Amino acid sequence: MATPQTGAGDPKRSLELLWREFEPQQSRPGPKPRLTVDRIVEAAIAVADREGSCFGMRSVSAELGVGAMTIYRYIPGKKELIDLMVDRISRFDGVEPDLTRLDWREGLELLAEGTWEVYEAHPWLLEINQRRPVLGPDSLAGYDFALSAFEGHDLPDREKNLVVTSVMNLVTGTARQYLLGDSADDAPETTESEWWDMQAPYLEKAVASGRYPRITVFSDEEAWDITAHESMRYLLDRFLDGLAPRMEAVRRAPRSPGGAAADSGPTGSASALGGAHSPGSASARGGTGSAGPAPASGRTTST
Repeated sequence: MATPQTGAGDPKRSLELLWREFEPQQSRPGPKPRLTVDRIVEAAIAVADREGSCFGMRSVSAELGVGAMTIYRYIPGKKELIDLMVDRISRFDGVEPDLTRLDWREGLELLAEGTWEVYEAHPWLLEINQRRPVLGPDSLAGYDFALSAFEGHDLPDREKNLVVTSVMNLVTGTARQYLLGDSADDAPETTESEWWDMQAPYLEKAVASGRYPRITVFSDEEAWDITAHESMRYLLDRFLDGLAPRMEAVRRAPRSPGGAAADSGPTGSASALGGAHSPGSASARGGTGSAGPAPASGRTTST
């Protein structure tokens, strides 16, 4: 089955539905419509949470308690519905934190943790190819929120985008490696525990053969018990550690009582730690970066 992707339907119609607040409202005579676009999108998300991204429109109709063709009066088809669902998932529900009260690192940590929670709640989102995003109000609001982490820093716009994209990529890559479930067509016949129990005798013989000396010297069995969140946090923390000198270099000097910027020494340049030309951005929207199977007792968990 083809991988679902954003922008695969009629993107113009998707944009009209996403930005319908800007479209002229037409009042129609007769009874009030039974459904709204928002209700359909919420129902589709609930169905996808149970069935994955390969859900059918009939399942959405059943969720809403309407006829199979009713939804098409509001949304052209599943491809356009996917665009609306992805945008809706980007919405911040609840009290939005004030990133201006946090430092840049806390802001980016909040972005990463929030994205991780979204993937945990809606793992089907990892199945959607978003190479061509159809940007709606919630997607833009989420990105605007992320950029507030750079308040008080004179980081070039391109670097801001590179930093946010890098954070999102490391979260998405780790989530795809750990959280993405098995497809219905290719689901293994064994449980996770049975999977590793089956491999254990072979891996133990391989280690005992002496052909893998670096693995053999591992004495801490817990070294293999790496959780999904732990893996993500390790990547995130090391990335932010490396970014810290650059952010300090471009930190905006506080204003003196007279209104002029206080002298805080030399400011950063684009060459600091590679600046805007630092490597690694080629992996944007790329793969998971899997390190391969873990030996013998190496059972990773998703919590």
